[in-house]
Amino acid sequence: MKNFVLYSSSEIPHKISKEEFEKYTKNQFPFKQNYGGKICYYATCPECENPIQIRGLYTSERKYGAHTGKNIIGFNPFNYENYIYCPRAVKGKHVKKEERKEITTKKDIAVYNTVRDNFDLAVAFAKKHLGYYISDKKAKECLKNYYASQGWLYPHSTVNNIPFMLFYLQSAINPYGLWIRKGSELEKAILKVKDLKLEVIVGNKYYNKLLPNSSRYMWLTMMLWHHQFKEDEDGHLHESINIEISKDMGKKVDMQEWQTLVEKQIPIPELEFVKFISSKTLCRNKALQDYAHTLMPPI
Repeated sequence: MKNFVLYSSSEIPHKISKEEFEKYTKNQFPFKQNYGGKICYYATCPECENPIQIRGLYTSERKYGAHTGKNIIGFNPFNYENYIYCPRAVKGKHVKKEERKEITTKKDIAVYNTVRDNFDLAVAFAKKHLGYYISDKKAKECLKNYYASQGWLYPHSTVNNIPFMLFYLQSAINPYGLWIRKGSELEKAILKVKDLKLEVIVGNKYYNKLLPNSSRYMWLTMMLWHHQFKEDEDGHLHESINIEISKDMGKKVDMQEWQTLVEKQIPIPELEFVKFISSKTLCRNKALQDYAHTLMPPI
């Protein structure tokens, strides 16, 4: 990996470089330790909060962080479950969206508290990147479902992917009349499909309305699925989910046969949400803030 945090995934991540490491750690314990007669440099993974060792910091052009696989004095205890589900784990595993961890860790608490304190910002970030409008009413419904299903314990949840997991962990919806953001990648994908059309919303500069391109009734469904992640050889994380829009081709009311119309991969920007919520110039939605604080008690 190419970034580190000191202790928590809710911190702004720093680039792994000699200058950044020295600036934020001061080369003090526990970040610099003598281990078996050798000087080693440590920090924390920005995704799973396990300790990482910084390799090649002063000896190589290729500087990177690697999970230690063991406890390091001064850092969070190494948690194997968090490690195997970490998007940056070399030998990680993928699980279904219905899966939940049984034991809550500091990483999970960080995800929970970030949702609770920044729910309105997560919704704003999701609107921008998913490409469709999310009303306050719909956002509240999603948070209610997220809380009821303990979404923060989905094994692949991280602070950075919160805006996407909030909606990924929901059931499929009927996208009839959904507002699609102009110029978005989702809009471009929809415009290629003959069975769908986008209708102008009078007075709205930012969105068009999604409708079936047919005079006959068409049953549509939309879901977010296929959460993928992999760190490349240069230490950059490639994470995404897919938006799928389908129509029912079945001839019986109680037996659906879904045909995919749109399949669009949505990239999850690497470590960008953490930076977004740390910005000092953001406008806040008090109604969504209050709802999250009322629904979710502090833990």
